Amino acid sequence: MLTGALLRAVSSRLHCIRADAGSIVKKLLLICALFALVITGAISQHAFLLTRYAQFFTVNTGTRGADALVVLAGGILTRLPRAIELYQQGYAPRLILTEQRQNYPALRHVCGDEWQIAPSIIEVLHAIATPVYLPSLKPGGVTSTFDEAYDLREYCTKNHFKHLIIVTDAHHTRRALYAFQKVFNGTGICVEAMGAANNFFNESNWWQSDMGIGCYLLEGIKYPVYLFSSRNVSFIKNY
Repeated sequence: MLTGALLRAVSSRLHCIRADAGSIVKKLLLICALFALVITGAISQHAFLLTRYAQFFTVNTGTRGADALVVLAGGILTRLPRAIELYQQGYAPRLILTEQRQNYPALRHVCGDEWQIAPSIIEVLHAIATPVYLPSLKPGGVTSTFDEAYDLREYCTKNHFKHLIIVTDAHHTRRALYAFQKVFNGTGICVEAMGAANNFFNESNWWQSDMGIGCYLLEGIKYPVYLFSSRNVSFIKNY
């Protein structure tokens, strides 16, 4: 009788184990099915999702009547033409160019810099404009958008400006505007932003080029850093 009871107990236990195993397998299959659906949906909608991701970083808030259009350093070939276009449309009566840092100053006479290139761009576009070249408070030139914001805050305060439009690449506008608004907080100066397009990528196809991938993925890293800082962070070196 003991042997029979033992067999029944073992049989019952095995039945429970099989039932539990069956339940686990069903749950795993359900999870895999849901995961497959999510992946399939993401693949089928990747263009929509990636475009919406890129659109987050673009803001165009500029309005006419500004004191100046500020061309941020680091992309003069796209940013200055856009600023000239806005200048000609009456958004502001003056252009300001910030000072780009020279990583190889000894070769400046060979490859030039943005300030040396600017007059040629203005000439090619047949524009009538004399930009203000703003030296940086930081020796050697700016290394970040925060540097530019502090330079402009001092300049705008001294010149009693009340309205500023920063011009930068489209993917850089949200972060740049956030940095300027943070630095200009309490000054009473209105800061807006306008984006410049380029010939290589935009919000709807950036993942199809190495330049686009580099720019938009980097913005996804830099923007959160800017949210928690109002100056260059010590753990990242800027050049």
